[in-house]
Amino acid sequence: MKISRNGIRFIKQEEGERLIAYRDSRGILTIGVGHTGLINNQPIIDGMSITVEQSLELLLADIAQTEKVINEQVKISLTQNQYDALCSLVFNIGTHAFSQSTVLKKINEGDYQAGAAAMLLWKRAGNHSDLLLARRQREARLFLS
Repeated sequence: MKISRNGIRFIKQEEGERLIAYRDSRGILTIGVGHTGLINNQPIIDGMSITVEQSLELLLADIAQTEKVINEQVKISLTQNQYDALCSLVFNIGTHAFSQSTVLKKINEGDYQAGAAAMLLWKRAGNHSDLLLARRQREARLFLS
């Protein structure tokens, strides 16, 4: 499967899009739509800026890895909304965390309700215990719609 345009919009809405580098809630230098990796083989630095086009290119490249992991590890069929919701979750928590998660386990057992409920457990960001709860609730609603 591939993420839909609605899925891309959803991630942009959840992550935000900033064309000038900033530090995220955990203090990690970030740019574009949650991008923390290299840009043109260079690390992100304070004050770095990119264009809207570069931001989209980075997002699509980052999502490609997310999609690869979902497509390899989810063993049952998903609706487009379920897939888009998982893309948002995995994009945010990381592929390794997803691979070890109860979310993946429950979905692969065919228990979509329990998989959606397990998304809510991924609500912590840094020292903020509930910072991501509202996002996880929106992802769970999308997953179940």
